[in-house]
Amino acid sequence: MNPAFRRDLLPQTILSLLPLTLFFPVGIIYTGIFLFLFSLLYSGDYRSKWLTVKESPLFWPILGLSAITCCAAILLERPQNSFWSGFFHYQIYIVLLFFISVGSGDWQKRAVTAFFVGALYAATLYYLNLLQVLPNIEIFANYLVYRGNKSILLGILLAIAAGWMLYEMASLTDRRWLWLRISAFLYVVIALLFLAKSRTASLIFVLLCLLFFLKYLTMSWRSVLWILGFVLLLTVIWLSASNLRLRTIGTIDDINAFSQGQQISDDGIRLEMYSVTSKIIAEKPWTGHGIATWPSQYQKHAKGLPSEGTRTPHNDYLFYAAEIGLIGLAALLWIWLTQLTVAWKIGGAPGMWLGMLGIAIMVGGMFNAILRDAVFGMPFMVLLAIPLAGVTRNHVRAV
Repeated sequence: MNPAFRRDLLPQTILSLLPLTLFFPVGIIYTGIFLFLFSLLYSGDYRSKWLTVKESPLFWPILGLSAITCCAAILLERPQNSFWSGFFHYQIYIVLLFFISVGSGDWQKRAVTAFFVGALYAATLYYLNLLQVLPNIEIFANYLVYRGNKSILLGILLAIAAGWMLYEMASLTDRRWLWLRISAFLYVVIALLFLAKSRTASLIFVLLCLLFFLKYLTMSWRSVLWILGFVLLLTVIWLSASNLRLRTIGTIDDINAFSQGQQISDDGIRLEMYSVTSKIIAEKPWTGHGIATWPSQYQKHAKGLPSEGTRTPHNDYLFYAAEIGLIGLAALLWIWLTQLTVAWKIGGAPGMWLGMLGIAIMVGGMFNAILRDAVFGMPFMVLLAIPLAGVTRNHVRAV
């Protein structure tokens, strides 16, 4: 029997394939996660898995957030129709603990490869759509037309994959493969910036590149060439990608118009959501109004406004503060800052992968419901498991 399909290694095998499914429809992603959970139960050795989870540096921050949401569920308002779905969305990091319970192994390298293959697959579909030869079937729906959160997610995934590819290029020892890596990197980046239609993803990509340059490049001619190449790439993109340039300029114009009390465009409606949500937070800043109460509170405060019927503020910082207060937001930031701290301390490829994911989550959370919406949240849990599996508190302290 192939060792990858042994009972004890089956969860790792399935987990290593999940990054590829992230570029497919949501139903395929959830099918893969269900198969992983089933294989986790089938594999046994629960005591070892529990001890692995307890040693994770994220164990206590995740339990802290869950404890706060449980207190909020008991003490604060609970809407009858939407409470339980809202409550389970707050427990999304628990899924990460299940993922990292499998421990470290060769599956992590295979998972990164699967993620890169998925990014190349997604980029190819964007190019085929540009050439108008992509079949009009449901599995390609989010590549054919812009369809909200899933389309935004595809852009963010391409940005993260491009950031990881950049690190892989710089750390490559066998220079015979360098041009192949550069070609794959450009193949993904061009699709991301010209075809994916996500300002958030473009911003994340730029920040991930800056992180790479700040942490790993030194004052040498090689470093100067890397930086000049990156600046040249951004210049070409800015001059060539008219859609991205116009949307960026439109965002700046909306900010100026909103600050002066003038009318904003449909793309700038988030500014109105942020303003109204800030007023909701001010009413109960420490505890929040309760889990799943944001939609009703927003409708009450935004009557007559264009954004009255929206379901989230498209900002996780404001969303957490509005529903579970600044205490709950502090618990979320505890998790996120722990991720960045662990990334800094472990270094190497896992540290860079984790650091880039941390930045992507924190920046994405400024403009989208990056955890409140499982369309975003579950893929991030899958990717976080790659660098975090096998990392223990003792390991972090020893570094």
